[in-house]
Amino acid sequence: MKAITEGLMEIGGYFGLDIPCYRELHPGAIKFQSARAAIRAVLECNGMKSVMMPAYVCSSVIKSAVDAGLEVETYDLDEILYPKNIPRVLPDQCAFVYVNYFGLCQGNVTRLLNTIPRDRLIIDNSHALFSEHTNVLASIYSPRKFAGLPDGGLLKASPLLKVTLPIVEDMGSFERMRYLLVRMAYSAREGYSGFVDARNSLVDNTPLAMSRLTQRLMKSIQWDQVALRRRENFTIMDRMVGAINDMFWVLGEGDVPLCYPLTLRGYDVNRIKIELAERNVFTATYWPDALPRINANTIESAFANETLFIPIDQRLESAQVEAVGRLILKLIET
Repeated sequence: MKAITEGLMEIGGYFGLDIPCYRELHPGAIKFQSARAAIRAVLECNGMKSVMMPAYVCSSVIKSAVDAGLEVETYDLDEILYPKNIPRVLPDQCAFVYVNYFGLCQGNVTRLLNTIPRDRLIIDNSHALFSEHTNVLASIYSPRKFAGLPDGGLLKASPLLKVTLPIVEDMGSFERMRYLLVRMAYSAREGYSGFVDARNSLVDNTPLAMSRLTQRLMKSIQWDQVALRRRENFTIMDRMVGAINDMFWVLGEGDVPLCYPLTLRGYDVNRIKIELAERNVFTATYWPDALPRINANTIESAFANETLFIPIDQRLESAQVEAVGRLILKLIET
C-alpha cells in the first residue's frame, strides 16, 4: 500500500482555497519577494560599482542601488521619456537602468538597445509586466502592480549575469494578504491602511525568495485575459480623453499598459483626483518622492504634479471605462 500512495499530494482532510491553476508568467524567471529586491540582487553582481538611473523613479529603486553599495548618478528625460545626454561610453563597471514607463515605452527600450551595451543595460519593467526580456543584462517585473498579489518580483537575466539565487523564503506574504481579503469582503477604503502597511513591509530590499503562497496565487490568474482587457480599456479611454491629453500615447503591438496617463498641464489635477476619490474612483500617483530630484517645468514634473493615472485594468468592463471617462471630462469642465 505504501508504494501506491508514496509521492502523492496530500489527500483528504480540511479543504483549502479552491483556485484555478493556469500557465506560469515568464517561465524561467528568478522569483524574489519584490522588484526592488530583484534590482538589488542584480546590482550586487558582476563587480558593478556605479549605476545610472532616471531621476524620475520611485525612491525605492534608488535605495536598492545604494543598499547594493553602488554610486548612483541620475539622468533626465526628454518629452517622450527617452534619456537625455547619454554618455558616448559608460564608465567601467557602470550599469544603466531604464524604466519602461506605464508599459508604454517599449519603443524607447528598442532604441536604447542600439545605444547602450546590452551587458550593461537593465530594464525596469515594473510598469510593463508583459514586455519581453530582450537579452539585456536584466529585466525586472512587478506582478503585484497588475493583479491582486501580496508581493513578488521577477528577474529575467542574461547568462552573463552572475546573480546569487535567493535561498531564504519570504514569510511575510500571509500578513500582506490581509488587505486583499478586506477589500474582497468589505471595500478598498477599509483595506487601504493594510495596503500601506503591506507596502511599507517591503522597504527592506534584502533579496529573499518569493513565497510559495505568492507563486501559487500568480498561477491562478489568466494573464492573457489581463493583457487583452487592459489594451482594450486603454483604447477606449484614449478615444474619450486623448484629444485633451498633453501627451500623445501610441499603444504598440506588444504594449500592455499599467494605466492611462492623462497629462493636464495648467489644471488643478489634485482637485480632480480628490473629486474622483469622493466618487470611488481611485488614481495612483507616480512619484511624489522623486520631486527633490527633478526640475520644474519638465516632463518629469508634469507627470509628478499634473497627470491623472486613470485605472483601465482588467476589473473594468467597457461601460465602466466609458463612465470614468465621462466623469473626468465633466470634472475638467467645472
